Amino acid sequence: MKSRRLLASAAFALFELLVTAGVFFVAAWLRERMRLDVLRGDFQRGSVLGLLPAVAVLWLPLLWRFGVARSERTDRVSLHLLRAIAVVAIGGILLLAFTFVRRQFDVSRAFLALFLGMNLAALSMTRVVASAFRLHARKRGYDRAYVLVAGTGKRARDHAARLAAHAEWGIEVVGFVAERPIALDTVAGRPVLGTLERLESILRGRVIDEVHFAVSRGTLERVDHALRVCDEIGVRTRFVLDLFGELKSRVYLERIEGVPLLTFSTTPHDETALLAKRVFDIVVSAVALAASGPVLLIAAALIKATSRGPVFFRQKRSGMNGRVFSLYKLRTMVQGADAMKAQLEAKNEMDGPVFKMKDDPRVTAVGRWLRKLSIDELPQLYNVLRGDMSIVGPRPPVPGEVEKYERWQRRRLSMRPGITCIWQVSGRNQVSFRRWMEMDLEYIDNWSLLLDFKIILRTIPAVLSSRGAS
Repeated sequence: MKSRRLLASAAFALFELLVTAGVFFVAAWLRERMRLDVLRGDFQRGSVLGLLPAVAVLWLPLLWRFGVARSERTDRVSLHLLRAIAVVAIGGILLLAFTFVRRQFDVSRAFLALFLGMNLAALSMTRVVASAFRLHARKRGYDRAYVLVAGTGKRARDHAARLAAHAEWGIEVVGFVAERPIALDTVAGRPVLGTLERLESILRGRVIDEVHFAVSRGTLERVDHALRVCDEIGVRTRFVLDLFGELKSRVYLERIEGVPLLTFSTTPHDETALLAKRVFDIVVSAVALAASGPVLLIAAALIKATSRGPVFFRQKRSGMNGRVFSLYKLRTMVQGADAMKAQLEAKNEMDGPVFKMKDDPRVTAVGRWLRKLSIDELPQLYNVLRGDMSIVGPRPPVPGEVEKYERWQRRRLSMRPGITCIWQVSGRNQVSFRRWMEMDLEYIDNWSLLLDFKIILRTIPAVLSSRGAS
């Protein structure tokens, strides 16, 4: 079944790549033939068609990673659509970066916008059709997964009820296996097929795709034999792990030299998505640093001409899990501003262990404008390039603030800090400290590449409007 699923994943990714290539040609034809005002400008067919191999190289791994065939049975159609948006968004950003670096591809941004819009519509349609086809097939009895539930208590009954409530998942509970001999022949309308000691004979005599262990805590110590039976026969096993109360952590199974480790982590664990996030950080920070060079030179000249001191301000900040690094910014305050902070503590306008002041007398005239336009943050792109920070992530605090954190607040350090996050696009200094911390934890708990893209899009108007900046 695993090899069949991988084959289906590869086939559907290649199919969507063909759809993308077809959309590319249609977009090129429309751009050349139609005289729309929004698409006016020079059009060079050679440059556009020469870009198609780059599209194929960029899109194929994204279509594989965010493909429909690789999704779980329990994934909703809306999630497939979000993954289509992620493919187009990430691919579009990487494609823009590629055309910026390889200047021989003189392709208009209007054509790219047309292609990406049509590609999103086409991928969304294919995924809706594929999901509808799978749902129809499962309701007619095809692509079924037969599940045996180990346990007969409330946890097992609730789990079986959840599976039975969703016909679109195509999961059929064939029966229960009791932890110990019981007098009942049926539980929740399904047969009790025996005890854990008879699991091997049950698996030999029936079609079972998965065994879901929903047993009591005491029985967990005695499932090693049953787990070994499933492992040797080749039946997938899952554990219903609601034994530890309401934990925010996600649960993963890892291995170290063959020894399985059950891992609880509050931070994202998808290595492919995290790698894509890091690649995105490197590409965007490198391109942005190159593009912002003239702005940095002008800002540096203004800082030097209007106040004494260095152009760049370097400060120790706390990064992921408390790692200390040097954060770089353009200097916006007078020289010796740190020594003056103690005299201004009474005028702090933020609650909690953080200092924010709207009309800070230490800020220079040039520095006020740099802050208003967020130009002072540009050197942090170097921190992103180094790996200290990410484009999107909780803002890195100074170590002194971290020492005053409550226990739940320190969890915001569990992910790589960033230049922008939910707080930056939600009012910044107009938000209370507690709400700021809650926003950072909401970002960590709900992180995805699509969420990063949304925050980046919301950051642009927030910076242009200077909302909440000081």
